[in-house]
Amino acid sequence: MNPIQWLKDLFRPAAVAAAAKPNEEKTMNAATTGQAYHNNLVGPVMRAGDLAQAVIEAARVDNPGKEIFVDDKRAYIRIHAEQEMILRQQTIEEELGRPFRMNDLEVDLSSFAGQIESQDQAVRFYFAKKL
Repeated sequence: MNPIQWLKDLFRPAAVAAAAKPNEEKTMNAATTGQAYHNNLVGPVMRAGDLAQAVIEAARVDNPGKEIFVDDKRAYIRIHAEQEMILRQQTIEEELGRPFRMNDLEVDLSSFAGQIESQDQAVRFYFAKKL
């Protein structure tokens, strides 16, 4: 691909995301990753593994009607939603198939986008202001 086309693709709106169904996992690509600086995506960046997969599924369940974007980089996985994402302990436990404490999320949480609000039974990623 030539550099000019690559730049056009990088900054083109993600038409795939707009046409997708709610609650469907979206794969981030160069276009959506490039737009991350110009949008309101929030959520965790997790070390790859069973917990990350459970968080992806929990994000779908706990955020009905929202598009969930997943960028799998093998060693880590970015899990994002627009404006706000809530992850509940009970949902993560159900997806893992074992007991889970919300404090254990920090072990595999490499980073996150947005602001974070931790509670005993849930965690919320959000933006206070819309960009």
